[in-house]
Amino acid sequence: MVKTYMTNNRLRLVGKAWEIRAVLRTFAGTSSTTLHQFLSANNASVEDRAE
Repeated sequence: MVKTYMTNNRLRLVGKAWEIRAVLRTFAGTSSTTLHQFLSANNASVEDRAE
């Protein structure tokens, strides 16, 4: 189980390597979105948010 923590300009994933790769592929989807663009679009709160 991957734990995801997002802040304004950071993404922290905690889990096994294969799980993290799968989550990153899901975030990327079929578009060529960069991590910076993804974080800007999801504009998380200043506090860490666990999902």
